[in-house]
Amino acid sequence: MTIDVKKVVEGIIIAVGVSFVGLNIIAKKNKSLSIYDNEKEQKNPLEGKKVIFIEDENDQENADGVRGHLKEIGISNYYPSFYEKYTKRLIDLVLSFCGLVVLSPIMGIIALAIKMEDPGPVLFTQKRIGKNKQYFKLHKFRSMKMSTPHDVPTHMLDNPEQYITKVGKFLRAHSLDELPQIWDIFIGNMSIIGPRPGLWNQDVLTAERDRYNANDIRPGLTGWAQINGRDELEISDKAKLDGEYCENMGLRMDAKVFFKSIGVLGGDNSVVEGGTGELKKNEQSFEKKKILVICQYYKPEPFRISDICEEMVRRGHEVQVVTGYPNYPEGILYEGYGKNKHIDEVINGVKVHRCYTVPRHKGSIKRLMNYYSYVVSSTKHVISKECVASDGKSFDIVFCNQLSPVMMAIAAIAYKKKYKIPVVMYCLDLWPESLIAGGITRKSIVYKYFHYVSKKIYRQMDKILITSRMFSGYLEEQFGIPDEKIEYLPQYAEGIFEEIPARKEDGKFNFMFAGNIGSIQSVETVIKTAEILKEYPVIFHIVGSGSDLERLQEIGKKMKNVVFYGRRPIEEMPEFYAKADAMLVTLAADPILSLTLPGKVQSYMAVGKPIIGAIDGEARFVIEDAKCGFCGKSENAEELAENIKKFIKADNKIEMGRNARRYYEENFEEKLFMDKLESKL
Repeated sequence: MTIDVKKVVEGIIIAVGVSFVGLNIIAKKNKSLSIYDNEKEQKNPLEGKKVIFIEDENDQENADGVRGHLKEIGISNYYPSFYEKYTKRLIDLVLSFCGLVVLSPIMGIIALAIKMEDPGPVLFTQKRIGKNKQYFKLHKFRSMKMSTPHDVPTHMLDNPEQYITKVGKFLRAHSLDELPQIWDIFIGNMSIIGPRPGLWNQDVLTAERDRYNANDIRPGLTGWAQINGRDELEISDKAKLDGEYCENMGLRMDAKVFFKSIGVLGGDNSVVEGGTGELKKNEQSFEKKKILVICQYYKPEPFRISDICEEMVRRGHEVQVVTGYPNYPEGILYEGYGKNKHIDEVINGVKVHRCYTVPRHKGSIKRLMNYYSYVVSSTKHVISKECVASDGKSFDIVFCNQLSPVMMAIAAIAYKKKYKIPVVMYCLDLWPESLIAGGITRKSIVYKYFHYVSKKIYRQMDKILITSRMFSGYLEEQFGIPDEKIEYLPQYAEGIFEEIPARKEDGKFNFMFAGNIGSIQSVETVIKTAEILKEYPVIFHIVGSGSDLERLQEIGKKMKNVVFYGRRPIEEMPEFYAKADAMLVTLAADPILSLTLPGKVQSYMAVGKPIIGAIDGEARFVIEDAKCGFCGKSENAEELAENIKKFIKADNKIEMGRNARRYYEENFEEKLFMDKLESKL
């Protein structure tokens, strides 16, 4: 008896075709059910929106173990490529169909094993976040007992091992529990390669992924993050890897992830149960230190040092702060503070001691009284018996967060000499050059005196961390500080600053300056630019306060294209940034000021905004290096106006914003800063 090969092949083709058509019919019927079309109350109200995460102790704890909620900040402006929209979907469709056919015997055996060990459903569904934050029903082989809490990620369970079945442990170790998601791929809710779909209530993960557009594509059966750590990764690291995949998505990247994932299937890649981030923790751990922080300014005053101290406490270090009475920037004591009020308090785990300080006021004499009152009272405190760690012994290290004045470091030096411990300074304001902004000339006796004082102080530091690379040459030339004592550590933007798309509401272009408004910042350049461009469809938004605000408001009060908002709480800033097409940074024309990198540059980059600058030196270098905007000379309003016109005509505005965000992530991200600072303490 001979076999008619041609007929066999024809039969196979017909069977495959019928199976494909049949599965497609079933898929179409199940698609609407899988995305909750019949359960409107289960739909995601934030579908298609850009979001940030707002911590709020009044909210319930989410699946990431944090109290807070998501806040809408705009509409997603992500545009899929031809590869993603057509080629990738065709590959998904073909391979998922083949997978359903070829792997059906294996899936049948797994189903039987699950039933035999722990009676109950073979599959379980879970609400997950899909493309554009659309909720969908994800399918998995059940790997945990029927008594396991629902909608809780493994790392949030107490003793998660007790809930996992023996079959489930094997399935998870070899990623076989994910096989039913081949069906989710076939019906279009998932892709073979992409970010793993998060739980609907993993708000922190959702917000982190929004920073990288990782919520705008189909989630995957496997992904770049999964072959680089899986559950062991911290949420921020996982989201960043997902962002890397989105940025490099293509046939080559997908093939790389696919074949590496096959290697995972073939070997034991067990999940580290009970702890997101275990891999990171195993890689790096620092000796826990007792840190004494010297800084004249601290919470409730708006400075990053408060966040730095609280993060060091979260990392297991003991932190005590010696600071002044809070009165910045208006020179008015904050409510509840003053003599014999809140002298000692604990703020989010940080012990804070407040030393007597004369409130800051206009005028050089009163400003010096403010500076030196803190110097005297803080030095007196640190050499007293009261200034000890919780164990009654001395601290391990002194960290001086050096804003103006540099004399605040005198207390740090006094403690160093008494206990023979090192001092690390974070130099944010370069002294005595900061005096120039106040009208002091370099030939004056005052400047020469503070040059001498600054030299004595900087030389006493064991390590100086600088916010601008250009500080290094100045410190070496002026004070003889050896290069090995100096390290570059740029500032970061606060966590509330996330990538924010511009909102087009009125047909006009919106440019925003946000920050301190003093003579150093030369915001008058913005006002002059507004006058030049008064016939153009542009609005200048100025957010902030400072010594030059009233004068500039008087100049700009009759201008229809300038809006002043005053100083706003940092929590409101994302809403302001959402209005802007681009951000403005200006600085007075001065060779020493050009060495600085204003902290607003990092904040602008963090929200993914293009930057237009009238600024020299370090800031100009950073903006041009990042390819995120245009720069002209300091105090040159005509050049700033021309750059604004150039920006309006530019076709690559979105690309500039993305370049800004990418540069921030590579150089100024908060976690990078904290990791490096911790390694220096």
